[in-house]
Amino acid sequence: MRTHPRKAPGGFTLIELLVGITVSSVVLLAVAGTIIAVNDIFQSNTISKTAVEGSRVGMDYLSHTLRYAGYGLDPAIAFDFNTTDLPDERKDNYTLEVEGWGTVVTDDLAFRYRDPQFLRRGQLAPAGPPPYQLDLEAPATFGQPLRRGQAMLVACPGGQDYFLGRLDADVAADASTASLVPALAAGLPGDVPKGCMADAGRIPFVMLVHEKRLRVEAHGGRPYLVVKHGWASDADFDPIASDVESFQVAYQMNRPPANSACCAGHVAVDAAVGSGMAWVLGDEDAVVLPKYDADVPAPTYSTPYDDPLRYNQNPANIRSVGVGLTVRSVRQLPSGTRSQARKLFNAEPVADEDTFFRTTVETSVRIPNMTSRAFFIPELRSPGVAGDIKNVWGG
Repeated sequence: MRTHPRKAPGGFTLIELLVGITVSSVVLLAVAGTIIAVNDIFQSNTISKTAVEGSRVGMDYLSHTLRYAGYGLDPAIAFDFNTTDLPDERKDNYTLEVEGWGTVVTDDLAFRYRDPQFLRRGQLAPAGPPPYQLDLEAPATFGQPLRRGQAMLVACPGGQDYFLGRLDADVAADASTASLVPALAAGLPGDVPKGCMADAGRIPFVMLVHEKRLRVEAHGGRPYLVVKHGWASDADFDPIASDVESFQVAYQMNRPPANSACCAGHVAVDAAVGSGMAWVLGDEDAVVLPKYDADVPAPTYSTPYDDPLRYNQNPANIRSVGVGLTVRSVRQLPSGTRSQARKLFNAEPVADEDTFFRTTVETSVRIPNMTSRAFFIPELRSPGVAGDIKNVWGG
């Protein structure tokens, strides 16, 4: 009887197993590497997109709101450069440490503008010390509740005389009387009632004035560019953009043309800081900001265009405002790419080179000023005085 040899059981040899394992490992490593790379790209794009969107939102708000600065007001009081209630009394390059986040540097931007949708007539009793009583012309009421500290502008027909005050107490919507205290420091135009304020024959206009302050503040362990609706330290505020590492402001001043008869060789208002001749305040290492004092008087609407008063450091001569933002990501880039923020205006980078993503945006916004051709107080001339053109903007 013939027997057949038993067939060896099927399977892989050791070499085949080793080859298979090696090939599978290479494929799995390649797939894992691709997934990790794609995830890193996704995370990097998310990190950068968040920062870019933050800077865009912040700049859009600034561009939209800043163009109102000085609307319906004497340009000399459109901006505020007082530092009394600011942290460390610094308006330029205030540095703060945000625990768990890092270092932030911020300028302070404070400006006013008239509410174009609020207009009343009334009289202000200027006799005696403040507060001064404001009585609206019947049957008008304020029409909305107003909080203590709200700025109000009382301006004579023609706009030559005015008083800027703040409510001394909350006012109900159906109220027709209020008391005002001065909103301006002594020596500024409009710091005391005068002119037609109590003249029954020339009833002044009563207008609502918005005061905005923008700066970077820490809230919840992150730095936000915020807008305060008022200049008091406890004013209500809204966040505009998060993770702002630097907020910078510069003021472009009026400069004489080459054919100026009075001031062609006028020294630039920022010449004292070294480079000079840029006619821009707030963009140099040495802090020079517009100011209003006895040595820097304001031009008036009747001041000729080509006059030395048009070319000094008074805020009335601000023609446009430059603003810049640097927004930094919360998380570091997975790629480990290192970078450093660039210098923005007169602010040096606040951190050394690191792996955070940063985006910087800048713009310049023209504002209403003393060369504007449209005046914002509704009545352009005093009643019955056809030749009264004192309030026509542009001199």
